[in-house]
Amino acid sequence: MARPAVARATLWIAVLAPLACADTTGPEGDLCPAVASRGATRFTLSLAAGEMCVLPAGGVQVVQIGAGSAAAEYLVVVQSGLRTPGATTRLRLDARATGAAAARVPPLVALARTLPVDAFGFEDDRLGLEEASRADLTFRTNARRAVLGARPLRPKPAAAPDPGMVRANATPAAAMPPTVGDTVIFSNAVHPNLAVDCDGIHDVTAVVRAVGPNFAIVEDLDGAGVVLGGGYEAVVGSLERSVFPVLSAYFGEPADIDGNGVVWVLFSPVVNRTTPRDSDTRILGFFNPADLADPEDCPASNGGEILYLLAADPDGRFSKPVPEEFATTGAIGVAAHELAHLISAERRTVLASGSFASLEETWLSEALAHSAETFVGMSGAFLSPGGNYGFTELFADSDNFATYHFPNFRRSAFYLLGPHRTPALGDAHSHDPDGVSSLAMRGFGWLFLRWLADQYSPAGGGVLGGVAEEAIFHDLAGGGDARARGVENVERVAAALGGPGSWDDLLAAWALAPIADDLPGAPSSTQLNTLHLRDVFAALHRELEGRTPFARAFPLHAMDIPLAGGTDARIDFELAASTGYYFRFESEGPHPEVRLRLTTQAGLSVPSSEAIRIVALRTR
Repeated sequence: MARPAVARATLWIAVLAPLACADTTGPEGDLCPAVASRGATRFTLSLAAGEMCVLPAGGVQVVQIGAGSAAAEYLVVVQSGLRTPGATTRLRLDARATGAAAARVPPLVALARTLPVDAFGFEDDRLGLEEASRADLTFRTNARRAVLGARPLRPKPAAAPDPGMVRANATPAAAMPPTVGDTVIFSNAVHPNLAVDCDGIHDVTAVVRAVGPNFAIVEDLDGAGVVLGGGYEAVVGSLERSVFPVLSAYFGEPADIDGNGVVWVLFSPVVNRTTPRDSDTRILGFFNPADLADPEDCPASNGGEILYLLAADPDGRFSKPVPEEFATTGAIGVAAHELAHLISAERRTVLASGSFASLEETWLSEALAHSAETFVGMSGAFLSPGGNYGFTELFADSDNFATYHFPNFRRSAFYLLGPHRTPALGDAHSHDPDGVSSLAMRGFGWLFLRWLADQYSPAGGGVLGGVAEEAIFHDLAGGGDARARGVENVERVAAALGGPGSWDDLLAAWALAPIADDLPGAPSSTQLNTLHLRDVFAALHRELEGRTPFARAFPLHAMDIPLAGGTDARIDFELAASTGYYFRFESEGPHPEVRLRLTTQAGLSVPSSEAIRIVALRTR
């Protein structure tokens, strides 16, 4: 049977000057309407320096641009708009100058870059990173699995105080605002191996050490006596001052399902024991959704808002030693991250009368929680969205930077080292992909939400000053009336703010931001207005002496292809769903026509179902 002729159609782009597709991407307009709306398969396109365009591979097959008489540089991104977690597209890019020698048989093949096994730095550091993400994955997977068949609780009315020892999941009649010295019994559902058991493992008897308007610090008696001299009072003070007002504005307030008016912050060896003694890393804390379940379905549920944090253990009684200062100072950032998970979970289950199946997808849930760290860090340093902060401003308070900002820059650096390999939407089951891939996924989500907020925040002042970006995150955290999740959730929010209404259009608008942020003359739609990525990464490269993932002054390195008469190259690569592969075409003087032919690796046209687009920006 003859193959339809259309199967041999390919996309040709000749990259030259002069150029003419204005910056119509991003919030200001459609994606290159002059190109996309014509329905033609062949025409000429040109750009001026600072202009960009988005070409849909499903429609455009040939684009010809004449030779240039001066130096030129173009950034080109082959962008996947696929929304299926774990999906990949196998692509081939042929780059050949007009007038080059006869095509080689086979043509010169330039394989897509791959990183060696040890490319992520010192071996012990790499193993530690992988182990940390693997433990987080294990716990969150087990926690969600444990409550899938359970019903979420509903808020309880506040009750009159009832002195004496009480259980955390006491009936409304026994619920009471805690006071310092009270003894509270919690059910523990988390095994040291991170399994979660709704039937419970053992009780945890704890004493209230500090109380604020919204938080109560409780210390497990099993590990009590290390934190003295007002350490817990300082923790609750920071939580009340820096975490609660910011998280409430950005994500919403806790539901207070136990009617006691506070979120419990439990420092317990339960957390310590989840880290093996010989581990290169440690678990710092968690929120367990089982505590939001009806005890009739999940007897180990504490029926309230609880954050579990690492207990101070300098002698290593329970696992690796934990200095007192490490436990107390590190608690704030961990609490911010886990409180974001808790509030989002409550809004999707308890307050929305939803089920635990309504919990946000992993990639977006983690992106929101890591964003919460940034918000708290900005609040503590009196920084506002839109300030385009470089290393000097962010590092002015080194402790603040180390706690709230550095981990997210590190994760995003792992993403930028290989964007096209990143499982941006999680693995094939929408779960955390484990290891360094997990860090890259989180780095993608954090950067993407930062760009989204910087581009589409509604007008008006926000809680941190600057634009009212908290409206975006508040809406994402709840998922709207239908409790939308993942890609659909982002599409819903972006469309409501006047942005692109489809995921592939939104990704095309975002495509150049990871490499064009703070490039001179780059369009406003490519900018992260709050962070000066190039300055921060260059400083981390310098300060950490090139330690991976900061081995380069900027982690994302586009594949360089010269605009020259001898150019004749073939690049085979795989593109993960919702990611991009980056190329730089450059000449220092006059150059010939250079054509880019994008096909499948079998040499066929790229099916429109693969949602592949090419985004081009002329930088000079």
